[in-house]
Amino acid sequence: MSRRRAFTLVELLTVVAILSLLAAILFPVFSAVRAAARRAACMSNLRQIGMAVALYRQDYEALPPRLSTLARMVIGDPRVLVCPEDPKRGIHEGTDRMEGANFLSSGVSYDYVPRWGVAHELGWWRPPPDFGAGRWEELTPLADCQWHWARAFHTNWSRDAKGARGWQLVLTLGGAVRKLRVEDPVEEFTPERYR
Repeated sequence: MSRRRAFTLVELLTVVAILSLLAAILFPVFSAVRAAARRAACMSNLRQIGMAVALYRQDYEALPPRLSTLARMVIGDPRVLVCPEDPKRGIHEGTDRMEGANFLSSGVSYDYVPRWGVAHELGWWRPPPDFGAGRWEELTPLADCQWHWARAFHTNWSRDAKGARGWQLVLTLGGAVRKLRVEDPVEEFTPERYR
């Protein structure tokens, strides 16, 4: 009769400790990979918005009144207007700058800079309905995504958010997507600050 050998308690605890150590090492790596994938998806969304704006400008010789206009006229899938990092998926109480669900039930996560009062004060864009060509033409900020550093949207953020740290993604009028530090004062913005 043969006897089967079982694992001892020490052997089982050793295996559990090794697996826990591997998990502790790999989970941050997986988290960073997922964040990079969401950032890449957001950049793709912004590029599609840039192409949609270019098509709209070609047809109407003007900028759209708001981003949700593109969903009805140029963009086939309104999910393009929602950042994967946005915890509420674009369903916010909107403002002029970030319209949320004000005009599109599926929501909008991105800020539309030509509708931002501060952009008018600083001369980046003219007030609606005629936004003009933009102060820096093709390098003028058109839309941006704050969701890669922010976790909540506050309707009272009209200038710089207090305590903001990190990067925002910026779509330029020319269709390029650039990074910009959110700590930099908005009054000091020039296209040379793009990364």
